[in-house]
Order: sequence, then structure tokens, then C-alpha cells
Amino acid sequence: MVECASANRLLLIAKSRQMLATWSIAAVHLYRALYEPSGLYLFLSKGERDSRELVKRLKVMIRELPEGLGEGIKVKEGETTFPNGSRIIALPATESAVRMHSPAGVFWDEMAFTPRSEGIWTAVKPAVDSGGTFIGVSTPNGTDNVFYRLWSDAHDACAKFRLHWMEHPLRDEEWERSARRGLSEERWRQEQEIDFSILADRVYGEFDPELHILQETYFWRRGRGRTFRSIDFGYRNPYVIWAEALPDGSLVVFDEWEGSDATVDSMGLAIRAVDSRNGLAESDVIWTACDPAGEQRTDKGLSSVERLRREGFHIVHRPSEILTGVDLVKSLLRDANGAVRFRFAPQCVRTIEHIRHYRWDPAGGRKPYKDDVHDHAMDALRYLVVSLLDGSRPAWSGARVAGVGR
Repeated sequence: MVECASANRLLLIAKSRQMLATWSIAAVHLYRALYEPSGLYLFLSKGERDSRELVKRLKVMIRELPEGLGEGIKVKEGETTFPNGSRIIALPATESAVRMHSPAGVFWDEMAFTPRSEGIWTAVKPAVDSGGTFIGVSTPNGTDNVFYRLWSDAHDACAKFRLHWMEHPLRDEEWERSARRGLSEERWRQEQEIDFSILADRVYGEFDPELHILQETYFWRRGRGRTFRSIDFGYRNPYVIWAEALPDGSLVVFDEWEGSDATVDSMGLAIRAVDSRNGLAESDVIWTACDPAGEQRTDKGLSSVERLRREGFHIVHRPSEILTGVDLVKSLLRDANGAVRFRFAPQCVRTIEHIRHYRWDPAGGRKPYKDDVHDHAMDALRYLVVSLLDGSRPAWSGARVAGVGR
């Protein structure tokens, strides 16, 4: 791996857990700072705590250098300076942090686990394109991140190196048996088998494309069932879904809209456009669900909900705990008897992408992760189900949904 890092200007390393890759690549950059012409090297990590950990590793290596080599090296909080003018700066990975510097080399640790990785890569790329070196290291974390995109791109300029646990001289079948204990198959494959297809900490692990995605495009038809919308205002990035409850007891999400820096007014126009595309009139929609927080007044003196109501939308909301809503969605995806009552039309590409990558918060606390990417669509989904159901077992009678109450 070290030889590969020395031979390639751009390198991605996909690894099993605890293979000393971070230590090794940090050592490569320490060597460069000591022996190559003066330069700035950035160490990026997914958070403040992780960046401090990288500094601690540098301290250990500097302390253990042969006598005389460590003289004049100063390790401060977040920055290490060298007598030849070189610097190593450890930072939490953000777009703004990278744009402030012109590094000779970038080391991005746990790249697949860094929030908003596409934007950060956009900030890193100019330094890379101008001749700087880049090494990205990570255990796989599904397919919804820049690490996977670069790894899977056959035309990308980055060299690729796999570091599997079997390369470790102290790991054998006995180690494998011990390490597997207490881990699900998904978690094992993600963390040790370098499997990009697995996302072990998904909120909706019940979601199965074979079961929950319809085989053919779903066309809305008047009178077939009851039609609903659901909104997550999402600050400037709102999300809207359209769903139909059918007499057979199923609920189908059949259309979607995802905004970017969108106002409430532009969202209202977008909703009307999607309605028109489906042949929907406002009278066809039973109600539009949203977050109760949408009732809060803005600096314009009107709440987002009130502004939509003035545009003729029938808005409803029902307060509930986040985990209660998550549990209700799970019960529709697959109940205790294995019955599937929730499906998605194949044209809802973004909603399907979001439900597949909606994760639990890595910081713990058993709550979904507010990443400003997948959470808006999933909040809209939750508001829909919470407004449909009263917390009891879902039941349909004809085209009516039990628990609507409005």
C-alpha cells in the first residue's frame, strides 16, 4: 500500500476495518513533510474529533522518530510545522476549509463516511488538478457518496488499492470466527469484506427493491383510490411526494418533487405542475400533510402552512415523535406477518434513492441522521403515514383509510 501511495499521484484505498491504513498514510505524509521541498499537506476527516485523532497519531510518530529527526518540529492544535517550512494541517472535512488552502497533498480519511462528500470533493479537485497529490482512504459505506462514485468510475484517473483483512499477517480463520460474533452479515460484509452494496445502518432495512418497487410505471387514475400529498419544507430544499391509498390495503407513492434553494411560492408552483402532469385537480387530493412546525410564522408574518392554504391547498398535520413515525413506516413496508402494504412507482427515482440511503445517526442516540440530503424526503414520507394512521394496526375499508379522521 505504501509503495502504491508513492507511485501514484491520485489514489483511493478501500479497506477492511483496523488495517493500520490511516497510520500508514499519515506516515507517508510525515515522510514527505520531512524530506521533500516545503509544502502544505491537508489531513481531512469526517469530524472535529476525528481530526484531533489524526494529530495524536502524528505526535506519536514524531515522538518515535530517530534521534535528531524530530528537532524543530512543532505540534500545535490542528497544525504541525517543520523546520523546512512544511506544514500538516488536520481539519474536519468541509468545503470552506479546503478552499482556504493550496495544498501539495491531501489525505482524506474515512472518505465514504464524510457528510456532503460531493461538495467537499468539488473543493478538493482544483488542488488535485493543479498537480497536488491525493489519497482517499475508507471502509465502504454504500453507494451514495463520492468515494464509491470515484471507485466505480472506470475512466477516473485515481489508482485503486484494496486492503482486505486477509492481508493482515495476524488474521486467520480463528480471528474471523471471533470477529464475526455479534455482527450481522450486512455489518460484516460492509466493514470487513469491502462490499459497497451494503449499508448496514439503514433506517429502513425492511426496504427491498424486489418487493417495494412496482415493475411498471404507475399512472394515477381518478376514482381508483384516495390521493394524498406530503411536504417537508426543508428550509430551502423542500420535498413533496404524491401517494394513493388503494382499496386492497396498499399505499403507492407515485410521484415526487425535490427542490433546491426553493421558496414556498416556487414549491406551490411546482406542486401544481406535477398535479397537471398527472391529470390531478386540487379536488382530487384529500389533503396535503406537513410538519406541524410549518405553522410557525416567518419574517413575512405568515407561516408556510398559511401561505399554502391561501393558495388553495388543504393542509393537515399531526404531531408525533420521530421514532413513532419511523415505526409506522416500517410497519407498512413489512408488518409482523411479512405483509407488504407500501410500494413505490419506479418513476420515483429520488425517493427510492433516499429510502435506500437513509441512515441512523452515527453519533448514536438511535435517531435518524439529519444529513440535509436524504432526510427531507424521508420526513415527507413520515408525515404522510403519521397523518394517515392513528398508531393502530393499519386498516383499509373500500377506498377509505382508517385513522385519517379528516
